[in-house]
Amino acid sequence: MKRDEFLESGYVPEFIQWLETKLDKPGTFEHSFYLEKAGKEWRCGCLYEAFQAYWWPFSLIDPVSGEKVSGEGFEETFAFLTRLAEAFRRSVGEGDVAATQQCALAALEWGGALPKNRERILEMGPRICSYFRDVSHRLDLAKVTLGDHYDIRSNAGFTKLHFLLVDDLIMYDGRVGAAMGFLVRRFCEEKGLEAVPDSLRFSFGRDRGDKPGSSKYHRRDPSDGPYRFPEFTGDRWRHLNDNIKASWLLKAVADSTGSRFKELPQEPLLNKRLTALQSALFMLGYDVRTGVDSARPA
Repeated sequence: MKRDEFLESGYVPEFIQWLETKLDKPGTFEHSFYLEKAGKEWRCGCLYEAFQAYWWPFSLIDPVSGEKVSGEGFEETFAFLTRLAEAFRRSVGEGDVAATQQCALAALEWGGALPKNRERILEMGPRICSYFRDVSHRLDLAKVTLGDHYDIRSNAGFTKLHFLLVDDLIMYDGRVGAAMGFLVRRFCEEKGLEAVPDSLRFSFGRDRGDKPGSSKYHRRDPSDGPYRFPEFTGDRWRHLNDNIKASWLLKAVADSTGSRFKELPQEPLLNKRLTALQSALFMLGYDVRTGVDSARPA
């Protein structure tokens, strides 16, 4: 299935129209939870408010400047990732193995995904540039099809690298996947659907610290009642295909929106408007439980 086929399939067009109504009108998509790392209550009344409340603290050495960079809000994050994308694409294109490794490791460190992926990057050795050149061509969203991509590594870490390399491909980690499912579930509930449409059954990922039996184990599972969503953990095929579908869908939203998101540019290398939508989902997906359990420390 290609992009236009997906965007015209099943309930996808109706979901895109529904999502537009939740973007910037206060009170149209209310959600709250206790953001444990920040030690505070987090809440939003629409997706634009979720974007405005983006929070991800980082502090690391910028491989481009060699200087320490830090921040926690969207603007400083986007500025850093834009510089990193420029350097990463350049090093991959020039076949600079050392620089490509440094950029990849910096992106993983920024995203909190370095521990499990550091060795994977280093083990690529001199193949790393050719691997990412191949990936950048194969994941071109105007040409890629859903299907067998087993030889492309896909997890919550590598999606950040693909985001830096491929125009309009979003970062699809466990939180973004949880938010996609959460939005789809709310859509299904409002429309009275009997089950989640196949085209909108997005997968999610649990936080690596959420163990079975713990109070937080289900915080990123958007499933409820008849509306069930799968995990992508250990299933790189599902993860990558959902990454592609979510990118197609959110780009269509970004292209057509009349909301405040349209004030943000969509210029390369990184699409600021699309990244803002992704960032709103990233915040929503921290905890998609509803009710009292999602609004207090676990």
